[in-house]
Amino acid sequence: MRARRKKTSTSDTDELAQGTTKVEAILRGAMQEFLVHGYAATSMDRVTSAAGVSKTTVYSNFHDKEQLFIALVKTLVKKSQGVLCSMQQETLQGNPSEILKQLATNFLNGLSRTIDDTPEILDLIRLVIGESGRFPMLAQIMVRDRDKPIIELVTNYLNSHPELQIPDCEAAARIFLGSLVHFAMVKHILHCHEILPMEQERLIDALVYFLTMNQDAQTSDKYSAIKEKSSRRQRSISGKFEADYKEEKKNLRSIRLTDTAWEQLDKIAKENNLSRSELIEIFARQQLG
Repeated sequence: MRARRKKTSTSDTDELAQGTTKVEAILRGAMQEFLVHGYAATSMDRVTSAAGVSKTTVYSNFHDKEQLFIALVKTLVKKSQGVLCSMQQETLQGNPSEILKQLATNFLNGLSRTIDDTPEILDLIRLVIGESGRFPMLAQIMVRDRDKPIIELVTNYLNSHPELQIPDCEAAARIFLGSLVHFAMVKHILHCHEILPMEQERLIDALVYFLTMNQDAQTSDKYSAIKEKSSRRQRSISGKFEADYKEEKKNLRSIRLTDTAWEQLDKIAKENNLSRSELIEIFARQQLG
């Protein structure tokens, strides 16, 4: 223990000479002590020794252990949310599918970069979760300062796009963030990516689809009015339309298509969420018009 304290005290002198602030030294020392001993067992004396500064310096910046840990968690929150929450509502311009995909991608990529730059951040998250039973305020800080602003940002964005036809935007925003956080936890914190393997892009695409599928259906349905079937069109038990051409012009009944033409017809029908018969009726009506 003495050797460790001596080493940190010496390194502190060198770091301060390089322009490292005492507050940063205190936070590094606190991180070390909290991760080794846990929140309950860490004392201000331990932090003082690990940081290599005087007790007066520690108490002049942080009144107690709780304030010190809060500062540490806020540093974590700032790193993990920076990419997403730096985007203001007015900058979220464009197709909702593209914007939501960008938000999700930025969040996961930003989190991965933070983990690469500060590996101990994972241990701090585990500590917050592990100590939340005895010290719930630790987790509350992270949820209030990291999760809540993100949920509010996404909720406001979804509310600003009524064409998405989302009945509960706040619930949808929580699903959005919850899916991303669960993906990150499985991959980085629980080390269970091999048990639940999934590519990041695949998850994001599915998530964006669920949030925008009503808009996509509305956009692609160019012929929605035609879907109201005329009274003469009847379906058989199998679901196919029964032939009924008694009032149809002869030139429409004599149409014959090649295999290639049928394939193109199927493709157009599928793109517009129509049956082939419905699409033929559209063409027929245009011809009659």
